[in-house]
Amino acid sequence: MFQRFSLFGNLKSGFSIAGVFIALPALLIHLGVLPLIGDESIRALVTLEMILSGDFFTPTLNGIPYFNKPPLFNWILSGFYLISGRNDELITRLPTIFALFAYCFTIYFWIKKELGSHTGILATMMFLTCGRILFWDSFLGLIDLTYSWLVFMNFMITWYYIRKQKFTTLYLLTYFILAVAFLLKGLPSLVFQAITLLAAFTLERKFIRLFSWKHLAGIGIFIATTGTYYVSYAYRNPDLIDHLLLRLITESTDKSAIGATVMKTILHFLIFPFEVLYHFLPWTLFALFLFHGKILSKALKNNFIRYCVVIFLSNIIIYWTSPITYPRYLLMLMPLFFVVVLYMARMHTLAGTVHFRIVKVLLFTMMAILMLSSYLLPAFSAKNLPVEQVYLKSFLILLAGGLVMMFPFMTKKANLIFSFGLMLLISRISFNLFLIPYRQSESWADKCRSDAITIAHLTKNSQLYCLTDTIMIPNAYYLTREREEILCFREFPEAGPYYILSDTISYGKNLQPKYTMRIPHPDRKFFIGKFTHEEP
Repeated sequence: MFQRFSLFGNLKSGFSIAGVFIALPALLIHLGVLPLIGDESIRALVTLEMILSGDFFTPTLNGIPYFNKPPLFNWILSGFYLISGRNDELITRLPTIFALFAYCFTIYFWIKKELGSHTGILATMMFLTCGRILFWDSFLGLIDLTYSWLVFMNFMITWYYIRKQKFTTLYLLTYFILAVAFLLKGLPSLVFQAITLLAAFTLERKFIRLFSWKHLAGIGIFIATTGTYYVSYAYRNPDLIDHLLLRLITESTDKSAIGATVMKTILHFLIFPFEVLYHFLPWTLFALFLFHGKILSKALKNNFIRYCVVIFLSNIIIYWTSPITYPRYLLMLMPLFFVVVLYMARMHTLAGTVHFRIVKVLLFTMMAILMLSSYLLPAFSAKNLPVEQVYLKSFLILLAGGLVMMFPFMTKKANLIFSFGLMLLISRISFNLFLIPYRQSESWADKCRSDAITIAHLTKNSQLYCLTDTIMIPNAYYLTREREEILCFREFPEAGPYYILSDTISYGKNLQPKYTMRIPHPDRKFFIGKFTHEEP
């Protein structure tokens, strides 16, 4: 069977369609089961407060102006909330799934143009099934996949139109997309645009074309699009616009080398490549193909591959030198990496190098292990899993994995890369069916969610305020969602309303504690109580 698999074997259209049908349940099953985590609950709470207040131009968090991110993602999320009539975990995460499918289609569309349909399908599968996407970011209702899709699109549009020498179209399109990206995440968008244009025009020996009225027209599109929002914000909130613009800057600089010590920056610089390899496994194993001088030199003769290398290296240096970097910040760059190593993998395959043989053995071995573990782990843990019909479901997982392993007998040479991608998707289905319910049953965050919902119902017909210096945002989201009113802070308590407090000792006998609420820090809890008379 091993010999019947090839890294670049046959890829029939039926197999590609099977990939789509497996991807849908892999990404959607139990998507809304686990409670929202910190950043998710911020996006959800800001959106919810927009809807409750009716003010979509002034984002707030617990009634306080929120400056950290522009509002576009909240507008998108509010559309999902209003259209569905729901604002739960599933709906909060659906924009991520839509963005992921749009991103995958964009990868396929552009790579097919340059390197053919076969390579486009494989590059898309590699991105969809890399560890960071499949087992982390596709679970979460965050900005990053939507944002990364737009930035990657700009990479490809820049390449396509610079080669066509259609500079007006290039500038107008990329700067409009830049404006949309800016309204999602702020200043990093400008950095991507500046680096990409400078690198691309220098690579294509068209540097002088950066200095033209066409470029100014593109900049005008950006200013007009983003300026419309910020002028509207200033008109509505003249006292807050300075704070908003200052936060736009500090939100980015605080996470860069500017806001870190020299030693922390040096340490990050040394370990960063290994972190990237880890987070985007298993396909970062293909980095092995880069370590062959002759093949690398030959690959770089391809104009598109050379462009991908230059754009990847030019843009990743920002994160390589920024200690506060999360893997999700790199999602726009990884398709470039996958395309390069995939292109080189084909060359190694034709040359029959030892690199090719090592990678083939590793992929086949991991594929067999995934098939068995996706079945055996739930089957042997059935008594501890809060799941019905464990054996039936695990058998169906085994059957699906077995069919993938049988691909070599359905075609002359089965495609190992695509087959392994399908096995990863099947493993994600197994993860959804068995581990997510188990996580929920053991999750402290789920207990916090339950407490917040209970408190919301107990206090729904009364006023509720916060007296703590801060409130855990996941708790605040569930309180706001269930009570359908914005949860605000109050500096001094009055008799009558309920208050959320971090301790009861400071208020003496004047406070009557009523309830407790667990928060994401297991060693702490919040108290909900009333005051018998107004605090002096």
